[in-house]
Amino acid sequence: MKLKVKINLPKAHNKLEVRYNTFEKVSYDKYFIASLIKHNKNESEGYELIDEITGKGSLNDHFKKLYDEINEFSIIDVNNILKDSVYPIQKIDQYRYIYIPLLNISLFQNQVFDGNLNEDELFPRQLVGLNDTYVDHTYLDNEPFEKEDIYEVNLDDNITQIKINNEFYDIDPTKFQNIVVKDDMNIESYKGSIGTEIKGNNWIQLSKSRFNNIIDSKDYFYENGNHYGIYNTNTRESRIAYLWGLYWIKERTYNYDNPSSKDICEKVAQVLLESGRINEFKTKSLLSILDNINRDQQQEIINYILKRKDSKELARVAFILIDKGYEKGWNSETINVLFKFKENSKQLAALYKVNQTLPYNIDDLLEINNINRLILTEDHLHQIKDYQNDCEMIKQSMHKKIGEISLSGIREKYGKMPQNKDLKKFRHYMTTIMAHFSKDINDKNLIELRQFETRINDFYDLFKKVQIMVDTYLSDNN
Repeated sequence: MKLKVKINLPKAHNKLEVRYNTFEKVSYDKYFIASLIKHNKNESEGYELIDEITGKGSLNDHFKKLYDEINEFSIIDVNNILKDSVYPIQKIDQYRYIYIPLLNISLFQNQVFDGNLNEDELFPRQLVGLNDTYVDHTYLDNEPFEKEDIYEVNLDDNITQIKINNEFYDIDPTKFQNIVVKDDMNIESYKGSIGTEIKGNNWIQLSKSRFNNIIDSKDYFYENGNHYGIYNTNTRESRIAYLWGLYWIKERTYNYDNPSSKDICEKVAQVLLESGRINEFKTKSLLSILDNINRDQQQEIINYILKRKDSKELARVAFILIDKGYEKGWNSETINVLFKFKENSKQLAALYKVNQTLPYNIDDLLEINNINRLILTEDHLHQIKDYQNDCEMIKQSMHKKIGEISLSGIREKYGKMPQNKDLKKFRHYMTTIMAHFSKDINDKNLIELRQFETRINDFYDLFKKVQIMVDTYLSDNN
């Protein structure tokens, strides 16, 4: 069984130093000295030549030191400098590796080696290049130290292994128990059942912080012995088992917007309603739950919440339910919220089916009448009829007055008269009212018609006054 466990696995961070002879590209000064040595048989001659070339400058001492160094080389090395432009040097390379005593393995450059590398005298030679010559090496060992970390382990009745670099390595079961990090926690507060076997994947060691997160959840329920913590974004199932002296946990998350979480959502809705904490849920998450439970529960939740606070989002869900046939079962508070947040004529008509006693105004009744007049009560139908009659009477009265003005021919008569205040106002009325009269009154409600009627009456009264003025003017000028 492959699991994840927190352990203190001792590791020694050691170092390896390897010395070897190699060659580097020769510099001009070294090339010069090598040439000088090859063509001068003794040291005094070489020194004399250096003195002649450099005098007493800073290069004098530098060239003499190089002379002494290269003079110790074999004739073969000197020839190599001149022929191949390579200079023999000795280098020390340092490498770091990790030794894990309990597994008796070493980690070197992402590779695993059996045993401790410091016991392998041949290994350092493998680090020397083909064109280089091994000299010697030194292992520098450090004391192992512990550091908590999560490891994948393989545990079974007869197997105890730890995964290192994608491979599992055996460890003594007793020693394994000694390095496992076990948090001090009181498991008695857990009301679910503790299993004695582990099946399936994704089991991990139970930590104190994870356990506290479980028992500290404000909203939860137990089912089949498992704990279900309810959160604003999801519900998390926790299954606990005890095996090999350790507590293990396997968790599964149920997202509310996943159709496969329907049963969980219905259980969550029930628990939150019983606790009265459903009001504290984020609206977005609550809408996901509502979309994933049965309609009876949807109505129950909406009634519960809208009885306590307004919510335009929940009102929209309620209207959807009404449209699907849920016209009964709404409490008065919910109905009032729906009336407040209705957004269109369709919702208004749907709400009317639910309750006809709300404070519908005449505009509401007219909207409903346009959608489905058959659902209106007799009283509301009479209100609409009276309203329409009032509108029609006002329209007929205005039509009559406008018709009289239009047929009078007064427009042709007052054109040559001297303009005064009344004639200017009358001319303005003729221009603004007569041209679009029928269209202007077509879509007006009763209040707007009454307001417009006042203007028409003023126009008509002015017409009568102007008519007398025209008749008098024509009589005096004939």
